[in-house]
Amino acid sequence: MSGSSSVLIVCENDRLVADLSAKLTARGYEPLVAASAAEAQTAAATRSPAAALIDLPVRGATARQVVGDIKRLDPSITIVFGGTDADVSVAADAFDLGGYEYLEPITVEGFLTALGSAIGARRGDVHLRYLRQKDAPRDGWAGLIGESESLRSVVAVLQQVCRRTSRGAAATILLNGETGTGKGFAAKCIHYNSVRRNQPLVEVNCSALPPTLMEAEFFGHERGAFTDAKNARPGLFEAANGGTLFLDEIGTIPIDLQAKLLTAIDEKRVRRIGARQPLPVDVQIIAATHEDLEARARQGQFRFDLFHRLNVVAVTLPALRNRGDDVTLLAESFVRSLCADYGMPPRVLTESAKAWIRRYSWPGNVRELRNRIERIVLLENDDELRGEHFGPEPKPSSGMFRVGTSGTELKVELPPTGVPLEELERAVIRQALDQCGGNVSRTARFLSVSRQTLIYRMKKHELVQPSTRLVVPGRGSGDRAS
Repeated sequence: MSGSSSVLIVCENDRLVADLSAKLTARGYEPLVAASAAEAQTAAATRSPAAALIDLPVRGATARQVVGDIKRLDPSITIVFGGTDADVSVAADAFDLGGYEYLEPITVEGFLTALGSAIGARRGDVHLRYLRQKDAPRDGWAGLIGESESLRSVVAVLQQVCRRTSRGAAATILLNGETGTGKGFAAKCIHYNSVRRNQPLVEVNCSALPPTLMEAEFFGHERGAFTDAKNARPGLFEAANGGTLFLDEIGTIPIDLQAKLLTAIDEKRVRRIGARQPLPVDVQIIAATHEDLEARARQGQFRFDLFHRLNVVAVTLPALRNRGDDVTLLAESFVRSLCADYGMPPRVLTESAKAWIRRYSWPGNVRELRNRIERIVLLENDDELRGEHFGPEPKPSSGMFRVGTSGTELKVELPPTGVPLEELERAVIRQALDQCGGNVSRTARFLSVSRQTLIYRMKKHELVQPSTRLVVPGRGSGDRAS
């Protein structure tokens, strides 16, 4: 963003202009006033303002034309919108045009607040904006790379939800899909393309939270509520107030806590442990799971009422093996981004590498593809990524297999053409690691094997990345596989 101290006001409301000009001058800014699109372009070209307030409609141009003219002069300028015209009818339209904030109605206080956040009236704002931009998905929806119909249909649904909730309403969204299909990335796309994008995004992997601590993590506690509760502590709902709470692997939440979660979502209120009165919260809930929640509800392992509350807008992220040529588009994108991240010269995928990628079934989906490419980029010195870098020639895809439960019996559904036992074992270990939050010791207990056996099999199936550091309990701060 420009270091200029001037602010452009594109507005025909004389009283609002006078009030804003006085307040801006008192804060050390130079107000530039324009009553039309032509005057706005002249002012922007002359003084390079740091920010602009555009009160729609603008005489002589639409919102898209005004923003285009200003951004061509300085792409970093911060735009705050108010009002409506042919291009902007709701807040989401303003954000699509590159607006930083949308005010309805425009007030002096609202604009000054947005200006302070955008320009950095506080030193910490600069760092906060950096963190938010770093966390936000690159290129917005375009970050969900792929041209397959299965992916595009999911993106279309999520984009429509963002548009229709642009006045602040909170739609509950359930993201289904196998582990590694990009549910977390999709949740970020929803948040950062919604009206809540300047508010907190709080992410929690429910499978990584011990059940005994889950209630306190979600809802917080008052001082003295239990042993060691020396200070009051807000929960995740309060931390996400005004923004989005992303509950990954929601199927792992204990059933006795699900009723309280349902109440919090329905009534928009939470009560800390030990508190007498509930607190209001305004939170959009995005939940994700790789399990069939409806089937789990039929088995009595998940509340039907919570399932239906989460299932308001439900989409399924497609498995990579079902996305056709998307796999090579993703691979090329990962090669470019990883080389840039590590400061390496650009590399390319050869035709043999692309053929290998297309033949492999990618049971770990997008996450596995990225991790495999990252390892090759780090360990191989060639300018090209070839098929042999990815490993032995993959066996022809034998179809899908599914592991589930039928009552108390473990049931494995195999494809009629068969499946390699190695592939089945690898998929089970990978999903168990994900469900246990990457904790090796916990995963070993989950699979009823020794820790040494699990580590051996993880290495055998290349589930340990070069950057992985397996920490022996008692010698480090963690015990994670990734």
